[in-house]
Amino acid sequence: MVTKKTDEQVPEKKVLTLKLMPSPEPKLGRIYSNYVQVAHTQYEFTLRFGDFSPPQSEDLRKKYTEKKIIVPNIVEIVVSPDIIPALMDALGTNYTKFLENFRGLTAEEEGTEGH
Repeated sequence: MVTKKTDEQVPEKKVLTLKLMPSPEPKLGRIYSNYVQVAHTQYEFTLRFGDFSPPQSEDLRKKYTEKKIIVPNIVEIVVSPDIIPALMDALGTNYTKFLENFRGLTAEEEGTEGH
């Protein structure tokens, strides 16, 4: 025997909205980076953060004249492609605010409008 559910028998779907908030203290501490490399595969984006310092000693300066310098990789973060649009939007919004608040410029004046 087959029974059909009527609208009265179908449970009402409830929407649960959650706001995700980061903890106040980073789990790994705060890390400075002045270099970032972005790569991707079909399934993920990889952001490698490094800290490049110009060579200070003569031996290191000789290496500096070579074609390639290895930047120490501090941390590598792998993320789902699903969050990339929101990440790009957040970076753009915050960079625009940075320009306005600390450089007295608009994105148009900086030449970064639409980037």
